[in-house]
Amino acid sequence: MLYLRLRGAVAAVEAACRILGGQRHDNAAVAADWAACGEQQLPFFKQAPAGASLWRLSVPQTAPAQAFGGQAPDAQLVEWHGAQRWLWAPADQGVAIRSAAQSAGGHATLFRPAAEADRQQGVFTPLAGPVADVHRRLKTEFDPAGIFGPGRLYPGV
Repeated sequence: MLYLRLRGAVAAVEAACRILGGQRHDNAAVAADWAACGEQQLPFFKQAPAGASLWRLSVPQTAPAQAFGGQAPDAQLVEWHGAQRWLWAPADQGVAIRSAAQSAGGHATLFRPAAEADRQQGVFTPLAGPVADVHRRLKTEFDPAGIFGPGRLYPGV
């Protein structure tokens, strides 16, 4: 199922609707759906497959539809003109998902782990060596006792 939200000059939107076809809905009638999408209350977000974690990918809008971590392109929720993509996949697919996102020019975030142990690989794409060192030193400087969310963003930090 594909939902498009068109904006712009009335004449341009009308012309696009004629060309695209489909069923048109008044913005006021679907405002709740758009809000539900933003608040992750759509069925896509509520119906997590067993053992799957929720991944958020940020890729260029022009990145082709692809199977991230083995998940078919049609099993994803795509927003922001194609630049933000959501998918459910096991956390152990993290390396494949992050690799595919990076090859498309973006990154992937483990947004909602299926289990706390899934955080072991890190929520965010691992930092490059020098950047990881700077991050570690800053965290140590501001939190010398290591009590503020240890390992929350990156393993071991």
